[in-house]
Amino acid sequence: MRFLVVPALTLLLSAPALAAGEGGPAPAQPGGFSGPGAQPAVDSVAKALKAKDEAPVVLEGCIVSAGPEREEYVFQDATGKIVIEIDDELFHGRTVTPENVVRIWGEVDTKLARDSEVEVDRFEIIQ
Repeated sequence: MRFLVVPALTLLLSAPALAAGEGGPAPAQPGGFSGPGAQPAVDSVAKALKAKDEAPVVLEGCIVSAGPEREEYVFQDATGKIVIEIDDELFHGRTVTPENVVRIWGEVDTKLARDSEVEVDRFEIIQ
């Protein structure tokens, strides 16, 4: 009897952990320090174009077209347009169109010969 109870308990206790993993990996949550001296996230394209390299961004708008290179796209909000880089695996099988509103988290990537871009860490489709 004891040989049946131990495996049954193990399965019962691990069921919530197994269920939480259904549907693929959860997007990585941004983290870090928040408080005195912390750099607040840039919240518009206009600010991102002027921000320093590696400045954190949280932008809301639309991906309006493919960009100049692979995994690059043109992102637009009410203040302007900027090129963003989204690694293919971040789509997790989702399709995004110019009609979708998305929220992106990432950081500014300044280039010497080009305008600044945003390297996207994760995004969500809002509508």
